Amino acid sequence: MAKTISLFLLDDKANGRLKCSINGRSGIIFRIPRKDLSKSKDRSELKYDGIYFLLGEEDGREKIYVGQASSRKSGNGILGRLSEHDRNGDKNFWTEAIVFTTTDNSFGSTEISWLENKFCNMAIKAARCVVTSGNEPPPGNVSEEKESELEEQVEFVLLILGAIGYKIFEPQKISPPPVVESAEEIFYLSRFVKRLGRKVNAQMKRTPTGYKVLAGSEISPLDNNNLSANVKKARHFAKIDNSRLLADVEFSKLSPAAEFVLGVSTDGNANWKTKDGVPLKDFL
Repeated sequence: MAKTISLFLLDDKANGRLKCSINGRSGIIFRIPRKDLSKSKDRSELKYDGIYFLLGEEDGREKIYVGQASSRKSGNGILGRLSEHDRNGDKNFWTEAIVFTTTDNSFGSTEISWLENKFCNMAIKAARCVVTSGNEPPPGNVSEEKESELEEQVEFVLLILGAIGYKIFEPQKISPPPVVESAEEIFYLSRFVKRLGRKVNAQMKRTPTGYKVLAGSEISPLDNNNLSANVKKARHFAKIDNSRLLADVEFSKLSPAAEFVLGVSTDGNANWKTKDGVPLKDFL
């Protein structure tokens, strides 16, 4: 069915604040550059309950934070929450916010918890941005009727974001790592990452001083708190674009090499395998 999307330039310029809606729908979306946050104090909709996405770039990587705001808890709603993020330095990467709320403030705590969980997981699986939201937010308990309604709200958000050029929730087509033409023995890692909903594939070779994860390998955008400081540092400074490693990274041991790829504590001897599927613990 054809739809008309209304895009209203609040500041009369293309790169300023933007209000997006569809006739007959209560959902409403705002794009607010961080520098223009103070201009939005007169927007009553931004005092409502809703979901927001903080977007920006840091260390050469696109990042996203998915959050929720409740007027019933703070009294300030979404704008108050965004103002907190603006003052605090813990998420200083963001340069603009996307806000999703309703014209009638019809979202309750259960709805925004479900939506926060949904969008957080969608951002993780899309792997277009580093998701900085920390622990996965709980989805709350909703009936199947309410879930169906909320899925329609998700479709509304995706439609609007697609129309204004944001692909943050669109899954990427990740091709397998290129075949390495080398006389050296190449080892492989292929493991399903549940939160991503797909496999991660990587390649590695031995060197005189250790083990080198090869450029072209896929690197999971997720990690957990159990990683060693060295592995976290390597993941932070590695040249990665759209989950693809752009330059080789060397490790002295097998397990850190596997943890660098997967983002979780794991046994490298069991995960790295020959082209015939033999684990390195047996091959070596």
